Amino acid sequence: MLRVVRRGDRHDARDLTVSCRFEGDFSEAFVSGHSEGLLPSEALKGLVHATARAHGGAELERFALALCDRLLTGYPRVTRARVDVSEQPWTRLEVGGKAQGQAFASGSSERRTAAITSNGKQVAVVSGIDGLTIMRTSGLAPARIRSGDDVDPTGINDGLQPLLVAMLSARWTYTSADVTFDPYRQGVRAAIVETFGFHASRSVQHTLYAIADVVLSSYEEISDVTLSLQERPYRPVDLFREGVENPDDLFVAIEEPVGVIEVTVDRHPSPDR
Repeated sequence: MLRVVRRGDRHDARDLTVSCRFEGDFSEAFVSGHSEGLLPSEALKGLVHATARAHGGAELERFALALCDRLLTGYPRVTRARVDVSEQPWTRLEVGGKAQGQAFASGSSERRTAAITSNGKQVAVVSGIDGLTIMRTSGLAPARIRSGDDVDPTGINDGLQPLLVAMLSARWTYTSADVTFDPYRQGVRAAIVETFGFHASRSVQHTLYAIADVVLSSYEEISDVTLSLQERPYRPVDLFREGVENPDDLFVAIEEPVGVIEVTVDRHPSPDR
C-alpha cells in the first residue's frame, strides 16, 4: 500500500508491504470446519489500512507496534501476533537542481524492514535493512600471491585489486520498544557502510563481524545483530586472444551458484555458542 503524508506543498510517499501472522485457539476451524472466531481476510486488510491511515506516517516500528496492539485487543482469540513491514523507497525528482515536493522516482533495491512480535505483555522489536548493494574494489579479499614472489601478508604489494559486489542484509534486536527508532536505524546503516568501506579485512566473515562489533559497541539498546551477505560473482575478462592485457580492471558478471554468508553476534552469547 502507498501512504502519502501531505505537509503543505511537501509530500512524503511511503510504499509499505505488510505481513501479519497470529496464533490463538482456532482448532475448530481446521478440525470441524467452523469459522467462528477466525479473522476474515477482508477484515484483516481493513484493520491494516485503518492503522496505516492513523500511523502510516510514523516510524515503521511504531506502525507495526500499533497494528500488533489492534490485533490483540480487537480479537480475543489472538494470543500472539507478528507484524512484518518492508518499505520500498521513493526519491524526490530534481528540477533545476532543486528537489520537488510532490514528484518522485523509484529508489534503489534497498528496503527498510521492521518485525514486531507481541503477546500483549512482552514485545520483541527487530529492525533491519534488506537489499543493500555494496562494492569494494580493493582490500576485502585475501591477497593472492604471485608465484615466485615473497609472501606479503599485508597484500599491499601483490599487484591485485580484488573485487567484491554483494547484497547485504542486516537485522538487529532492541532490548526495549521505548526508543526513537529512526536515529538508531540511520546510525546502524552508517556503521555498516563506514565499516565496510574502511575495515582492513582478511575475509568477508572478518568484515561482517567487525560491523556487528561496531554496532553493539555503539548502541547499548541493541542486544544482537544478524548480518548476511550474498556475493554477485564477477571474474576478470579474458583478453588473451585479443593480445591485450587485463590487469584486473575489466570484469564480467558470471552465472553460477552463490553462497550466503551469515553471522549473528550477541551482546551476551551463551556458553555453547
